[in-house]
Amino acid sequence: MTARHCLKRALTFTLLVTLAPLPSQAATGSACAMTQATIARDEAGIRETMAAYNAALNGGKTAAVLPLYTEDGVFMPPYSQSAVGKSAVATAYDKVFDELQFDVKFTIAELVVMAPNWAYVRTNSAGTTFHRSLGKKLAEANQELFIFKKGADGKWRIDRYSFSPTNPPAQ
Repeated sequence: MTARHCLKRALTFTLLVTLAPLPSQAATGSACAMTQATIARDEAGIRETMAAYNAALNGGKTAAVLPLYTEDGVFMPPYSQSAVGKSAVATAYDKVFDELQFDVKFTIAELVVMAPNWAYVRTNSAGTTFHRSLGKKLAEANQELFIFKKGADGKWRIDRYSFSPTNPPAQ
């Protein structure tokens, strides 16, 4: 790992720790001490979770989304209050899926493993959504930020998820 890459990870981790307090175990271990093989394995695990989330969203099933979140995960959709914890996350996705049927694809723009148990992913998504209340399909495009936490079982799960639309508002 290059010194520049190591510095980028350390600065990213420091910034995240400063802006969003994390449990103390997140600070243990250094991203620079991680081997390339470990980082590659972690990145593959995160990509697997992202693919599963993409499929779950397009499938419209809350039961498929929930296992991808941590127990205290937070879902932060635009124009809504944050849904904190699995019960609130389930309620929020139930409401989303009652109104919307997705056909979108996520593209990973940035994936950074910041520490042994923490990572973030910045994505862009595009496709269509069918709005049941309107009875019509509309173009969908968003930018997203996911914060991932690795569980004791070694699986990467969504700990925080926020997104904002990139299409102009409907007129």
